[in-house]
Amino acid sequence: MTFIKDTEAVLTRLNLVLKRTKTVTNLTPLNSWLSEIQPTPALIPLKTYAGVSKIMPVMPDLSLYPQLMELICGRITQNNYVLWQQQAYEMTGVETDTNTLHAVEIYLTSAAPLPPTLGRAIHAQCFQWFANADSTLAQDLHQQESVPFTLGIKYFSAKKIQLRITLLQQELLAPLLWGLHRDLGSEIILAGVRCRLSEWLDISQASSFEKLRQIPFQNTIKLQFLSPTSFKQSGAIQPFPLPDLVFNGLLRRWNHFAPDQLRFPEIKWNTFISAFELKTHTLKLEAGAEIGAEGWVKYRFVDSEQAKIATVLAHFAHFAGVGRKTAMGMGQTKCEG
Repeated sequence: MTFIKDTEAVLTRLNLVLKRTKTVTNLTPLNSWLSEIQPTPALIPLKTYAGVSKIMPVMPDLSLYPQLMELICGRITQNNYVLWQQQAYEMTGVETDTNTLHAVEIYLTSAAPLPPTLGRAIHAQCFQWFANADSTLAQDLHQQESVPFTLGIKYFSAKKIQLRITLLQQELLAPLLWGLHRDLGSEIILAGVRCRLSEWLDISQASSFEKLRQIPFQNTIKLQFLSPTSFKQSGAIQPFPLPDLVFNGLLRRWNHFAPDQLRFPEIKWNTFISAFELKTHTLKLEAGAEIGAEGWVKYRFVDSEQAKIATVLAHFAHFAGVGRKTAMGMGQTKCEG
């Protein structure tokens, strides 16, 4: 596994943009269209937007993507009509992604009502997907004190959920997608319940440390805490998202994963809470329950330089989460405005 240490643009993924067309005589099955490269890419459908179909060819390691891109460009010049799922398509374009931060969304439906204690089961399943691609990588991730991904669970009903996985390292997207692609459209077991994954997934958001640094700053920042959020403070659990706890935690996560030249100095925050609407909620886990706050808080920054950094960190929270146990569903956070 090759890890990226600088801000040089590295190809993270490719999307093939397909347009339905009338049947033509020289159709090539999409699997065969890319079969010259080994291992043969896994083909993952993305969520359809505005009638546009996109297929993501996935490799187990991002170091293989330049070769894949070269093959695709060569193929398009020869024949851009392909067969995908018994339908004829014209290849109308190729999208590239060099982002560092990604949010992946997958939908699951179950044969029986799902328990509210899915955090640990999905946490384990995510490590299994990494292990399917690279067992050494999965072991390394398991031993890291600051895990480079978060997990969010959204219940639509007792039998349907959305799983959201955010990644804080560029090189994790390829093995994650490679490890889970065989489960798309198939069943897995979560907490003893049979669950079927959607046949497609969605990369709902992608960004980079460099792009987040360019966001115009706000003196007042509103954070929405979407799942129970809590912090360790003086040996106890603090459910209220105090400014120092929120922004110092995000600052540590940023400095741990960002390139050296984009890191921030330690800060003694000069801020106050101008408004909030919070309730305490319980996140049930197999080993017990965790109490945390859900709702929103407005933070007001007096110092403009601190406001610039806090704005970056607030948008980083969409990927990094806030507080404790973000890899089990806690601390899912969104910056509003």
